[in-house]
Formats: sequence, C-alpha cells, structure tokens
Amino acid sequence: MLRLLVDSRYRVFRHFLLFSLSMLIISVNFYLDLIEGKESLVRSSIAQSLILLIPIYLSVFILTPRLLLKNKLGKYVISVFLVIAVAILFSYLLRQEDIEREYKLYQFWLAAFFFISSIIQLSLIIAGASAVIVFQDYVKYGQRIDELENATMQSELEQLKNQINPHFLFNMLNNANVLIKENPVEAVHVLSKLKDLLKYQLKDSTSETVYLADDIRFLTDYLNMEKIRRDNFDFIISTEGETAHITVPPLLFIPFVENAVKHNNDNRKLSYVHLYFKTKEEQLIFICINSKPAEQKEKPVDGGIGLANISRRLQLLYDTDCSLQINETDITYTVNLRLKLKN
Repeated sequence: MLRLLVDSRYRVFRHFLLFSLSMLIISVNFYLDLIEGKESLVRSSIAQSLILLIPIYLSVFILTPRLLLKNKLGKYVISVFLVIAVAILFSYLLRQEDIEREYKLYQFWLAAFFFISSIIQLSLIIAGASAVIVFQDYVKYGQRIDELENATMQSELEQLKNQINPHFLFNMLNNANVLIKENPVEAVHVLSKLKDLLKYQLKDSTSETVYLADDIRFLTDYLNMEKIRRDNFDFIISTEGETAHITVPPLLFIPFVENAVKHNNDNRKLSYVHLYFKTKEEQLIFICINSKPAEQKEKPVDGGIGLANISRRLQLLYDTDCSLQINETDITYTVNLRLKLKN
C-alpha cells in the first residue's frame, strides 16, 4: 500500500485514482439533477465538472509542491482559495442560465448554496489529495534519510576497518623483518604464513561477514607468528559450542589480540595470551586475557587507536546488541565481549 503512494511506477494509477475520485464526488451534482428530472442541467453539469478539475490538479501538482511542501502555508491557503473561487465563479456563470430557466426564478439562496456546496466539495478533494502528496513527500524524505544514514555508516565502517588493517599489517611485517635477520630459514616459513594472513585480510575479509572458524584460524596463525618471534611467549585458544557455521563481521577480534600482544612483552618472564570463544543460543562470548609485564614502558590510553576504532565499529554494527567490558589488574588485562548473533 505504501509503495502505491510513493513508487514512481504507480504515478499513472495515482492520477487515475484522483481523477476518478474527483469525478465521483462532483458527479453527485448532476446525478441529483437527473433523478429530479432536470435534464437541461445535465450537460452544463458535465462541463462544470471538467472546469472544477482544474483547481484540483493545480492545487495538488503545482501549489502543494511549490508552496505547502516548502512551508509557505499562508501563500498556499490564499492561492488555493483564489483558484477555487475563480473556478466556482466560471462554473456558476456556465450554469446560471440553465439554473434560472429550470427554476423559473433567480434566487439568492440558490446561488449561495451552489457556491458553498462547491467550495466544500473542492476543499475536501484538494485537502485529501494534498494530504497524500504531503505524506508521500514525508515517506520519501524518510527513505532518503535512511539511505544517507546507511551510506554514512558503511563509509565509516570501511574507514574504521582500513584504519585497523594498516596497523596490523605493520606489526606483521615488523615480525617478519626481525626473523629474517635472526633466523632466515624460519623466516621463509613465516613469510609463507604471512602470505596466508594477508590473503585472508585483503581478500577473504572483504565480505560483509566471515565464518567464526575462519577468523579463529586467522588469529591462530597470527599468534603462531608471534610465538616464533618471541621465545618467552605462549598462547591458548579454546572454543565451546558451534563455530563452523557462525558468521561474524571480518577482523572483529584482531584489534583486541593485537593490543594484547603489543602490551604483554616481558623479557624476564613468560608472557601469554588466552582467547576463549563460546557460542550459546543466540550469543557469542569472546574473552581475551593477556599477561602484563612487571614494568610497563608506556601505559596505553583507552586501549590504543585499535581499541577505540573497534569500539566505534561495534557500536555501528550492533548498537545495543553487544557489551564490551575491559578489566585491568596488576598482572592481567581482560577483555570481555558479548555479541548477539545475527541470523
């Protein structure tokens, strides 16, 4: 029903509907003449109906778009009144001779009744048709706002993802560079893994969603690269529940893992990162726990740029269907993310 009023494909139908409604209401005039036996008024009634269609179309398709929809209410009311008055005057002059001949005597109240009834009829038709035009404009405006918001959100999401990707790529290339200097043989294996990581990041993750299992595999490869680079580093990834057929936005968890790796380097003791994924009913729980060095060289502000970006991305993607909690103690840093799974 809404598309019938708004879609341009139904424009001809809307014109036909307006014309039919106008003719139906106006035809009451000469229908009453027919049943009362005043055949001489019928011909002039038909001409009158055609004349009265002019203010309807002028009001709906010219005055309403140019005045009413532009908040020029005063000019709109005056213009409609003048158009109606002129049309009724011409209509009455057209029928005056027939009316006087049919009724034998010119009567003032008859003319007054003609004007008042015509004004009421035309006003009702114009008001109804104009209301449809206003509603149509309101719906189209709402659609434009929705399209603009969606386009803006998609653009911002792409910008946020692009801000995350170069940062992550820089860290991976830096890891490979260190290995090339220290262990060229191992560096070959790492570069092969790096190729797989880049392929996933640049190609597979360009879709709107990816399988959770693929994202976990990506995180595993990334942490394995970090483990090769650092002797005193270890990680555990555990899953509970379905992961193979669950879909999530691509690269959603890497900022948390990247931040955990970046800020847990400790040359004096073993550093670790523990990742936990759990799917339960319509919810996904992600927990990332990383150790903290005894002495931090620099304290991250709000988890760094990556975490600020991912927080904004979560807000855009899930709105209120997610919760993010970050807890910090003297020895650990914990991220607890809960997402409502989308069908």
